Amino acid sequence: MREVPKSKQYAIGWYNEGIAHLGIRDYEEALSFMDRALGIVPNHPDFLIGKGDVLYAMERYDEAFENFRNAIREEPENRSAWLKAGLCLLKLNKFVDALEIFEYLLKGDAYDGELWFARGVALLNLGQKEEALESFRNARRLKPDQPALWHALASLEEDHGEAIELLKRGHSIDPTNLDIMLALAGRFLVLGLTEEARLWCSRAEALYSGNRRLEEVARRCPPAI
Repeated sequence: MREVPKSKQYAIGWYNEGIAHLGIRDYEEALSFMDRALGIVPNHPDFLIGKGDVLYAMERYDEAFENFRNAIREEPENRSAWLKAGLCLLKLNKFVDALEIFEYLLKGDAYDGELWFARGVALLNLGQKEEALESFRNARRLKPDQPALWHALASLEEDHGEAIELLKRGHSIDPTNLDIMLALAGRFLVLGLTEEARLWCSRAEALYSGNRRLEEVARRCPPAI
């Protein structure tokens, strides 16, 4: 972490509180603590990244991107800020700009599995499926413990059984991943296995009650008789 003046080091405590609340998905409190830290030390790159992480979790991607971009301005060599800015661009459907960031970062570290995965997502959305698959293979080799990687691989799998196995592998890494639970419910619905689909919706509802995407999938599950 960049040095904080001794007279203002209590701001680090606010930042750490924000990280703790982010970890338990108490996003409003997390955001409040990050704002307090930035109020004491404006433009501190770590605090900006922390606030960006909270906003990203809240799906406020435009605002998250601005925080990551400001962190880059303060600390241009901060690879984490660059990567997270690129991930925001993916969420904002700015795939060309995101790809440019990922390829720039890969020039400095070709063994970063997260970067290979992110590059693959950008390429896939740009219609470059074969290059995307190659990126995903590199990600699988270098960092297989990325739940989103297994979700992406499953999305390319036409065989529902194979896709379900890939999704379950991702779920075993992160049992709270909403995208994976919704994808599993969707695959089981296509197969006509409504009980299994309902089970995955129920698991998701226990964690993400009120989520719009979850509600859309749950409406497709017939009620239990």
